Amino acid sequence: MMKQPMLGSKLLELRTQQGITQHELREKCHVSVRTIQRIESGAVTPRASTVKILLEALGQNPADGYFSSDVIVENQFSIKSLKQMLLINFTEQQLKNAIAPAWIGGIVFFLFSIIEIAVESILLEEVSASLVTTLVAIKLVIIISFFLFTRGFLSLSVLFEAQLLKIASYLSIGVITVIYCFDITVLLSSKIEYLNSAFAVVPLGVISIIFGLGLLELQDGMGRIAKIAGRLEVAFGISYITLIFSFVGLVLLAPLLIVEIVLLSKADQLIKEGQL
Repeated sequence: MMKQPMLGSKLLELRTQQGITQHELREKCHVSVRTIQRIESGAVTPRASTVKILLEALGQNPADGYFSSDVIVENQFSIKSLKQMLLINFTEQQLKNAIAPAWIGGIVFFLFSIIEIAVESILLEEVSASLVTTLVAIKLVIIISFFLFTRGFLSLSVLFEAQLLKIASYLSIGVITVIYCFDITVLLSSKIEYLNSAFAVVPLGVISIIFGLGLLELQDGMGRIAKIAGRLEVAFGISYITLIFSFVGLVLLAPLLIVEIVLLSKADQLIKEGQL
């Protein structure tokens, strides 16, 4: 991107050539007047996305020399980092390195899920700002730990070429993130009555069945523990799909998580012993 103050001068030039005031530009692109003033004066270096919005509002093509290769490299680096996080762009060692944090993340996820249930029960009885803040923090920890936990299964799905497990892992990360972000939004908006909405029960059940069938694909490499985990996951999913028997899924949840944590721990041990 052009450096300041050259960038600010160019934007000022484009705006004055078109006879547009800063307030009129704000109406076209919804960037605050204060921000426009600071950019044009060279006081701040804006993000590439902000410059793109301003240029488009001024009828310019952002690709016409306004962005340098540095910005392209930066964007490519961000995309590469995201791909590595989701194990889309990976090496075999990166796959194996994801296993140890995964079972540790699973333990954190399991413990904080129990704490979450306890805090939610208290909150439904007596709403307080401190409890809301605590619950939001707990849910953020759960999102992160669940991501690490599921990333371990995603790693195993690639190592063992288990396509169903791979699909289910991506779906799990996406759906759980959406559910918990929804819960956090509800908490922050003080609409506690919408907490724990049942809208996600059936989708979670479907994903769990796919996930369980994917775990069964690991039997040859991971043995009986993968078979047990797969069957428990399928049973959990079926109970959720029926809705009426979803309470069975809640009973199965604790042993299911424990077995899956053990499965990842075993995979980590096999990696350390050079057998995987």
